[in-house]
Amino acid sequence: MRLLAFILFVACAPASASCVLEGKILDSLPNMSCHAPNLVAAGRVGSADIARLKAAGIRFVIDLSEDSETPAFDEATAIRAAGIEYRNLPIDGAAGLTSAHVTELDRLIAEAGNQPTLIHCASSNRVGALMALRAASLHGESSQAAIAIGKSWGLKSLEPVVQQQLAMRDAGTYKATPISPKEEKPMLVYPRIKTAGGVYALATSVTMPAADHEYRLVIDATSGEVTEAGINRRLEIAARAVNLYALAGVRADQLKLAVVIHGKATPAVLADVSYQKKFGKPNPNTALIAELHKAGVRISLCGQAMIHAGFTMSDVHEDVRIELSAMTTLAELQADGYQLIP
Repeated sequence: MRLLAFILFVACAPASASCVLEGKILDSLPNMSCHAPNLVAAGRVGSADIARLKAAGIRFVIDLSEDSETPAFDEATAIRAAGIEYRNLPIDGAAGLTSAHVTELDRLIAEAGNQPTLIHCASSNRVGALMALRAASLHGESSQAAIAIGKSWGLKSLEPVVQQQLAMRDAGTYKATPISPKEEKPMLVYPRIKTAGGVYALATSVTMPAADHEYRLVIDATSGEVTEAGINRRLEIAARAVNLYALAGVRADQLKLAVVIHGKATPAVLADVSYQKKFGKPNPNTALIAELHKAGVRISLCGQAMIHAGFTMSDVHEDVRIELSAMTTLAELQADGYQLIP
């Protein structure tokens, strides 16, 4: 973590700047990054962290989380009791990424001045999002540079929302605030799977899956129903599940997702050559299968259904596992703690 802080310091600071913080004391903070000479970004702060903040030399805290996120911990009181200045700028997820909040964060950073300052939310995701928009709107950075800056501050699942705002800015159609539910339907975002399964970003005040939990899900895919793009509907649901959990801040390795293909869904997982031979066109699911596999999704094909449909193992996409049967695979996964999504 000290090495990461040093790399970020070198990359983001002027050559004459030096990090005045005792960064190693803050290693226990989630997603901590040091931005010399006097700024630190991090995730959630708990009661056990207050003494560490003071020992590290932090003198100013900008909290981007809402009080409702930590009902059992009064951060403002604890921080101020330690003799540290505290400011709260609650950012309500994607809905809080407004130009007014970008300007207010910039004002708070200016207010902190040269004091060692911590800017945090639950995971540093909102910190990174606002810093990306700040870099673009107030400091004239390109969209690409702004995204890179945001990522160095912790930008993760809100990246598609930030990219959408930056794209609108570049196109000259940027609004002062994101589209609200009362105006028009917001655009779909694709946090992890880009080819399908778009989801809508909601405020952090809504109930979200716990980001530190492991989830085990299995999708029973027997239908041949397809989307307008020709993608199998159950594979599209798998992509949406991955994106929903990504939007909630769940790491890819914490989501164990399996899709069991059988019945009329069987042709969806054919290799392009075999699909072309059978249907006269490339398999519209090919890119999605590869992307789901890369994201750690287990795609299994029922061997019984494969043979019944007249296909062989060589006809199947290389990222698909061939199982004895859907019945046995579904039973095995559920016995291993997977929740069935019928």
